[in-house]
Amino acid sequence: MSPNQPRDFLAQGLAELAQARRHLDYSFQQLAALPANVEAATESQLESVEAFFSRFARTVDLLLNKVLRSLDRAEMLPQGTLLDVANRAEKRGFVTCAADLREMKDMRNIIAHDYAGAKTSEALGYCLEQKPLLDAICERVVAYAQRIQ
Repeated sequence: MSPNQPRDFLAQGLAELAQARRHLDYSFQQLAALPANVEAATESQLESVEAFFSRFARTVDLLLNKVLRSLDRAEMLPQGTLLDVANRAEKRGFVTCAADLREMKDMRNIIAHDYAGAKTSEALGYCLEQKPLLDAICERVVAYAQRIQ
């Protein structure tokens, strides 16, 4: 591995995260007309919900599995479990509580394995509520990464 390779991986991960966040923002805006009761949504609106779920899950996945792990590599920290990644994110000040990242990852897994279908309303409520926190975490990570690059 060349000395710049970890930083190259980090830069690539940040670019992918930026794109994923743009797509997530678009899907978030599409939900503005969604009825309060998801069961009353049209097929088109449900398609927007599915896109939002998918994009939320992808953003969380990129943040945790690509960007934060690449950041660890760039700083020559040992690779570890998701718990290690979340704990280091808390120590760096990206999150107030590492449990927030673990919960987002759990929801990502529920979405990715399509377990949210039966609880679409609850899952949607969680993702909508957590999006501002996810945005704030991403902003702090990007600012930090730019300082060390």
